[in-house]
Amino acid sequence: MNYHQAIETLFSRKQSHIKLGLERMESLLDALGHPEKAFASLHIAGTNGKGSTAAMLASVCQAAGYRTGLYTSPHLIDVRERIQIQGRMISETAFMTVLDQIQPEIDRTEATFFEILTAMAFLIFKTEKVDIAVIETGLGGRLDATNTLVPECTIITEIGLDHTQILGRTLQPIAAEKAGIFKPGIPCIVGSRNNAVNAFFKRKADALHNSIRFSRQSVRMSRVRLTEQGTWADVQSPRQTYADLFLRLLGAHQLDNLATVILSVETLQERGWRLPEASIRQGLTEVTWPARMDLVQTKPKVLLDSAHNPMGMKQLVRGLTRIFRYNTLILLFGVLADKNHRRMLKTIAPLADRIIVTRPLSDRALHPDQLEPIPEIRDKMVLKIPDIREAWKKALMMAGEDDMICAAGSIYFVGEVLRLHREQKK
Repeated sequence: MNYHQAIETLFSRKQSHIKLGLERMESLLDALGHPEKAFASLHIAGTNGKGSTAAMLASVCQAAGYRTGLYTSPHLIDVRERIQIQGRMISETAFMTVLDQIQPEIDRTEATFFEILTAMAFLIFKTEKVDIAVIETGLGGRLDATNTLVPECTIITEIGLDHTQILGRTLQPIAAEKAGIFKPGIPCIVGSRNNAVNAFFKRKADALHNSIRFSRQSVRMSRVRLTEQGTWADVQSPRQTYADLFLRLLGAHQLDNLATVILSVETLQERGWRLPEASIRQGLTEVTWPARMDLVQTKPKVLLDSAHNPMGMKQLVRGLTRIFRYNTLILLFGVLADKNHRRMLKTIAPLADRIIVTRPLSDRALHPDQLEPIPEIRDKMVLKIPDIREAWKKALMMAGEDDMICAAGSIYFVGEVLRLHREQKK
């Protein structure tokens, strides 16, 4: 079996209905000798921002000289993006070797797609002798396959309404699922802005005798400058002041994630990890997180953002209005059918001069013909082009040198646009 055949076999196990629960994962890890115990970890849950936060933390740890693993989901183009060591996705050979190694236990436990990848990540991190791995939950937290870790610190980013059919239709049950990653005696960092949600997290942490810190209360930003090159700010934390700190990632929302990262780094410092200020600065300067307010081209400007829910779309709109300058905005939009596409379009459509609606590469995708009419697009030029390649070509044809193409929506969609962009540049 070659790599591409192995990928096809793996994806055939991807279920249309997610199977939450830890029994299969615990059985799988037990058979593999519990590789998750071989390295230190940081465990991150949240609705928005957990990927960016994970990428920043991994970059800082790597800059400090620690051999660092990163496990995130979903991927943009290649499934191996989910498992990275020292900022690089693992090789096809490494992927195949570990998949072959655990295949008997996959068959025995009937592990799901995400459980297989999580077990593979843990085993690879053990084999590669990483010092610390930054692990992002796949969905929720309490019953997520990654919740077999006992980390150095648990981190929760912003909480919003997403996956409501699984996690709940209000913030309280969603927060309860995220708080399921809390472990007795393990410090918690929370980046939520919602006071009621934060009060719930505080009660949960107190019940487990955990220390808990809220980045909105503990970290102050001043002299903020948002640019197309990155973000500058003076950052005041409980431990020190970081003057003129530069973050390569774009957008005001990344300042919230940065505050969470600073608190998490300082928590690691308190637990004996050597993370000097120079490494923090280097890690934030070097961090990359593709397709998250990612300016991949300047003439015309091409901005990719996996704003896959209303909260993400609000953050994108803030960036478009505060950071970027352009003549005409061409919105290329593709989303999954279970997302609130009406609310997402209501948020961004007023900024767009032209809108192209296309179809992500997913069985769950919203077809352009299913787009519900809303007042915000009534007077706009709206084109429905189901094929992403054709939609991308049309956007390029329409854009002048001083215009912007903004591809936003599902990560499945934005990942395909990124692939087409890279293909075009070869």
